[in-house]
Amino acid sequence: MREIVIVLSDLYLPPDLEAEGPGPAPIGAGAATLPAIERVTRFATTEPLTEGWRGWVARWLGLPEYAQRPVASVAAAAQEVPAAPACWLATPLHLIEGLTRVHVDWRCLLRLERAEQDRLAADFKETFRGSGFELIGLESGEFLLIAPPLAPTQTTEPARLPRTPMAESLPGGAGAPALRRLGAEIEMWLHAHPLNIERVRRGEPSVSTLWVWGGGQAPEVAAGARCASHAVFGSEAYVRGLCRLAGLESEPMPAEWPAVEASHALCILSIADGLRSDAGAGLLEVLTELDRRVIAPAVEALRGGHLDRLVLLANDRCWSVRAADRWRLWRRKRAGLEALA
Repeated sequence: MREIVIVLSDLYLPPDLEAEGPGPAPIGAGAATLPAIERVTRFATTEPLTEGWRGWVARWLGLPEYAQRPVASVAAAAQEVPAAPACWLATPLHLIEGLTRVHVDWRCLLRLERAEQDRLAADFKETFRGSGFELIGLESGEFLLIAPPLAPTQTTEPARLPRTPMAESLPGGAGAPALRRLGAEIEMWLHAHPLNIERVRRGEPSVSTLWVWGGGQAPEVAAGARCASHAVFGSEAYVRGLCRLAGLESEPMPAEWPAVEASHALCILSIADGLRSDAGAGLLEVLTELDRRVIAPAVEALRGGHLDRLVLLANDRCWSVRAADRWRLWRRKRAGLEALA
């Protein structure tokens, strides 16, 4: 059996597709067509992802024991990190200030270049010296935050912020006061940071804060048995950690669809990465490009008999389609983002 799994890792749609999160920028669900996504979702078998796409991918890679581990715990497995009681992910975020509240949309999820990461990490080390916190840049454009012990804390993945009110997304639990205090200190540190002044001059959004989430202890990394039949593309932090634990190497996503020789391929696509590469694009423009560049060739490979199965994970749902499923002509077609709702 040969299959390709495509993950839209940071796409969580709000219930009302006409509003892009709490802000004023509209999505316009019917404003564009996504032919490949529409075809997959029309003919596929669908199931909810009760533990999110990460748990599904962990099981697919043969690592079910990591399916429910904290995201930062698994992401840390791909890094040479100092011994620490805990680690968290810290995602650069641009906050939009409204008249009565602060909110974000997909354009607010930032991915920093390595030079910017190194600069902030070095300055953070100096500014927060003695606090027990340390930043380490990740290939995803985010940070791993090495931290002292914290009481159990519930946090929200930043990709879910466009569909969740900010007030409901702040940390909760016994460790919440310490994490909220750290967040406030980070905002003050970044407010007039020279890096932000330079970004604004270049017409780029400033880094308002580092959104801290997904914390847990770093796992022991044992040498995994390499899955020679698997190919993994993408820089997402959790998946890179899984690859290390599975004895795999993840590769950067190429500009065009690669000639995948492996029996199983996993492609992690990020809206934030697409927005970083095209600063003038919006959510629909990025999805349209991903639909054309990656998903459409996979659909053609399935129709041509080169694949046995194509799986799409997005918006807490899984669509699984085989070539013979194209005869399900009674299935209703839904256009644009409605296909992923």
